[in-house]
Amino acid sequence: MYNVFKAIELPDTCPPAVKEELFSEIGLIRNSLTVVEVYVDDLFGVASMMFTDISGPLGSSLNRNRL
Repeated sequence: MYNVFKAIELPDTCPPAVKEELFSEIGLIRNSLTVVEVYVDDLFGVASMMFTDISGPLGSSLNRNRL
């Protein structure tokens, strides 16, 4: 069977400049995801604390007063 994509495949070697740029991009993506992970984790931590406080003693006493 004839593979059409064989005609456009690049050789196995890669120029050093392209390899360096590729590693740089991978590092940038990894660092960006680390920053996002830290801030999203903090955001979920704050949100869970807020909801824990609402359902805690103060929240439960407010719900009893409404009954």
